[in-house]
Amino acid sequence: MFTGLIQGMGVIESMEKFHSGKKLVICWDGFINTRLKQGSSVAVDGVCLSIEKLAGNMAYFTAVEETIQRTTFKYRNLGELVNIELPITPETFMDGHIVQGHIDCIGEIVTLEKLGAQHILKINYDSKFSRYIVPKGSIAVDGISLTVARSSKSSFSCAIIPDTLKRTTLSQKKSGDYVNIEFDVLAKYVEKQLSNSNSSNYEDDFVATY
Repeated sequence: MFTGLIQGMGVIESMEKFHSGKKLVICWDGFINTRLKQGSSVAVDGVCLSIEKLAGNMAYFTAVEETIQRTTFKYRNLGELVNIELPITPETFMDGHIVQGHIDCIGEIVTLEKLGAQHILKINYDSKFSRYIVPKGSIAVDGISLTVARSSKSSFSCAIIPDTLKRTTLSQKKSGDYVNIEFDVLAKYVEKQLSNSNSSNYEDDFVATY
């Protein structure tokens, strides 16, 4: 589990395609002297991946074909920067929000414009997910925990503070770039619970009638 607070930016050192996905090697000095080991989870641009091998500042991962197709990994190139977050521990500050690393869809940046001391990021996304977005709610964009400022059926906007812009790959982004989006898991649980409640009420009414 993650919180959406990016700890650093890594570089894609190697990316090798094979029949069922891609082998990735990410270079980041933060991998050195950590408690990570084979099998540990790391969020790479918001995608939860398991470490297959760790050698100094190099981490080796495999992204299966489903992950490639669902995420921006299908657009990434060697040498590009990616956001890195290590999994939370009992000692970790619980800032941000609950981020699982399970990408729901790919969004497209419409604008990233400076407004005073901050930037306003506007993203288009698949409208079928609009039920998971509310103003002041949480959303993860390339693994970054952001707060929704405005939303419509197919787009949303977030205010980006200078520190977030500097510490993440948002500083490299421009209009037309694609980003990974993960909606708040709490919204999904609420939807599921309401769906179950409605189904239960229907069954109770059916039994009472017949």
